[in-house]
Amino acid sequence: MTFLVLLLVALVLLWTPWRTGYPQEGLAPWVDWAGRRGGDRLALLAILSLLLPLGLLLWGVQGLLYGLLTLILHVALLLLCIGRHDPLGRMTHDYQAAWLRGDHAAAGLIAEQLGVEPVAEAETMPVAVQGRLVAVTLQDYFVPAFWYLLLGPLGAVAWRLLLLAAQRPVLPAARPAAMLAHALEWIPARLLGLSLALVGHFDVTLRTLRDLATDWELPGGELAARCARAALTGSAVEPVATAQQGDTLTDTRQLMIRALLTWAVIIAFLSMLG
Repeated sequence: MTFLVLLLVALVLLWTPWRTGYPQEGLAPWVDWAGRRGGDRLALLAILSLLLPLGLLLWGVQGLLYGLLTLILHVALLLLCIGRHDPLGRMTHDYQAAWLRGDHAAAGLIAEQLGVEPVAEAETMPVAVQGRLVAVTLQDYFVPAFWYLLLGPLGAVAWRLLLLAAQRPVLPAARPAAMLAHALEWIPARLLGLSLALVGHFDVTLRTLRDLATDWELPGGELAARCARAALTGSAVEPVATAQQGDTLTDTRQLMIRALLTWAVIIAFLSMLG
């Protein structure tokens, strides 16, 4: 059923208006409320306590209607864990349009809205946006899929709860949530780097991954971004920005889609093996 759930979620994201998951971030209100309960560890436990009723619900519907309710609930919970950025769709379209027409000021403002840290020189902006695109793809798609495969829907929901809490620095639970979120994306980031090597410049990407793989402090998004640049350019050195650099984002999206398809083929093969 695991592969079927992932396939249904992919079809929903591809062919329905819910390309970015549900219209509203369904887990955010709970994180905002529970994340203020007591100290940092107590607030973190309050956030993760949502997993208990969800687990009871999954247990309660098991076997009903020949498993149809379980299938629907798995799909619904996994959609909750999808981010709202649409990195493989329109996330960077406005930025690309501004950059390609030479309006670097507008491109910088759009990049900041996308979550890119402000840069001192406009020439470094495309690389920063590319890194943000890869990091968001990792957090919105690859990590939830990995923990769903390993622990089921509760694993994916736990990841999303921790990520949302980590992105809210005003919450007492933000610091421990960030530490746990970093730990949970450590393995998926390296597996993504390996899949990028398979669909890009293999030798250079694999060498880049090998050099970075043991660095615990390195954020998963940064590791994946470096591997993506190596897979696209065949070089571990950051490229020099040009007027055509906006097209690199299109190539990056295609690279991430090929990496997703690599995961899909492996999951399908493992599902056939039982």
